[in-house]
Amino acid sequence: MLLVSTSAYAQFAGMQQQTNRQQTQSQRDDEEEEVEEPKVFVVKDQGISVGIDLSPFIMRIFNEETTGFAFIGRYGFGNRWYAAAEAGFENTKYNTQTIDENTKEDKSVYEYKSNGTFVRIGMDYDIWNSEDFPTNDNIFIGFRYNYAWQNQECDRYTIIDKFWGDYVGSVDNSSVNSHAIETLFGLRCEVLPNFYMGWSFRFKFLLFSSHDDILDPYAIAGYGKYDSKATMGFTYTLEYQIPFNKKKKQ
Repeated sequence: MLLVSTSAYAQFAGMQQQTNRQQTQSQRDDEEEEVEEPKVFVVKDQGISVGIDLSPFIMRIFNEETTGFAFIGRYGFGNRWYAAAEAGFENTKYNTQTIDENTKEDKSVYEYKSNGTFVRIGMDYDIWNSEDFPTNDNIFIGFRYNYAWQNQECDRYTIIDKFWGDYVGSVDNSSVNSHAIETLFGLRCEVLPNFYMGWSFRFKFLLFSSHDDILDPYAIAGYGKYDSKATMGFTYTLEYQIPFNKKKKQ
């Protein structure tokens, strides 16, 4: 009986110790689950970016009236904010013709041309930041203020009148100053170390334009057609970035 009692007590003590260890481990697991993991915020490479906008060359394929070129610059700060500046020129030639009823040949009715320069300044905010996919890529929302100045003239305009005869005249060179704002959504991807490719869609709103009352501008540099008080546009950019810091996590 003494041997049986001793054996039973030893088994009971062993079971009690096992139960205590399991309870202790369970409590530790629960405490670890309750501890919230710290949030990881991805810090992207930032610096000064310079590049060109290829959209004027693309638009030239579909619209031969306009020729242009644009440079872009970007400065990153605060990890998700970017100051942006864009500048370029845009030249426009617009001609209309009609058929001369007597000679059956094309007759010039309106010949317009302008040479313009524009500057855009604004801010972008990067809404893309994922610890699961830590990259230097960006998804931007932003705005721009666009100021454009240009010289325009009409080399020839024709007022057709079958009774009195056609009147042909011209309008001398005059200046145009225009102001517009833009909102944008765009993407930018690092295709090679420090080399970026990106695009943006833009919604543009013309604020006002000062010019000679005799001749309205046909198009505004960096904006689009003058008779559209709201319009859309896009950019397609190539950039090189001089980084200030290496990517890390904090």
